[in-house]
Amino acid sequence: MLASPVELVKQLQREYFSDERSTFADVEVEPVDHAIRLRGTVLDKPTAALLLGGLHQKAPGIHWRDEMTPLVTGPDYSFALAPRAVADVRREPSNGAERVSQIIFGETLEVLRRTGHWAFVRTQDGYLGWTHGTLLCCSAEEAHEWKAGLNTIVRQPLLACYADASGEPHQQVMLIPFGARLHVEGADGAYRCIRCPDGIKRWVPATGLLPAEQLAQSGIKGLRTVVDWAHASIGVPYLWGGKTPFGYDCSGLVQTLFGMIGMSLQRDADQQFIQGIAVDYDEISFGDALFFDTSATAEELHVVREVSVSHVGIALNEQDFLHASRQYGGVVRGSFDPQSPWFTRSFRERFLGARRYL
Repeated sequence: MLASPVELVKQLQREYFSDERSTFADVEVEPVDHAIRLRGTVLDKPTAALLLGGLHQKAPGIHWRDEMTPLVTGPDYSFALAPRAVADVRREPSNGAERVSQIIFGETLEVLRRTGHWAFVRTQDGYLGWTHGTLLCCSAEEAHEWKAGLNTIVRQPLLACYADASGEPHQQVMLIPFGARLHVEGADGAYRCIRCPDGIKRWVPATGLLPAEQLAQSGIKGLRTVVDWAHASIGVPYLWGGKTPFGYDCSGLVQTLFGMIGMSLQRDADQQFIQGIAVDYDEISFGDALFFDTSATAEELHVVREVSVSHVGIALNEQDFLHASRQYGGVVRGSFDPQSPWFTRSFRERFLGARRYL
């Protein structure tokens, strides 16, 4: 028996658009004039085409009338720049909703929809969510020009930013996080002038910076440099959805480290697990991403079950790794070596596999 139009749409929404981190389709059906009207919002035109294609395949005898509104061409759509040091991205437009990621100073993003002081956005890594407060809207051309001019990377955990080149504490205006990319436009002694997304000139210490070109496409050599810097973040608290030294989650830390050398990883551990090349345990080396199932109970580890990729760290060598652990409170070292002071048996038992991106 053929499913009803409502059931068909719900079935395809589950099949195609269940991962709300990167897809969106809120569609309703309505019978009208010997046809079925599809109304609501979808992420973009390819999303609408995918849904329509599935409906035509499953129910070719029905006339489907497409009245869906793609957010990417909707009235609120624009590009934007992030002017704050860090801003949370939440699952729903509420400060009490789950934090799913963050936007850091100077990043470009897309605004898809607005509700009051909240904006539904797509971040640089394709993640969807809601952020609150100020964003600087711009055209696609302006966003591209801004991104092309980001010539310097913040290499220390938190970089003080000042209103002038005096470096006086009362002139500090914000702390820019590790991994942020800046427009450096001038120098005054030990300080560098940066242009902020709002056009205002600020000043930062030169000692916390590195020209971006020195890390771009630098491979394992560059990653070693970045991971050495990251050791200064050991002890940073764990923060679900965090990707800065104000607080990291596991995948946010790994994504940041690879992003600094121009390697684009997806946001969450299960997404990162399907990237790269699989590596056997005996072949693990520096820079490999190590994945774990931390969601299972101790009893579940020893039974046949569907595993869950829920944690990731980065290998420092064949035995040791760096990770942001909720269990251990933040950024720590771990080890598979029973003789190591960082050994944790549970992580060896929960190890699922390694992936190599370089």
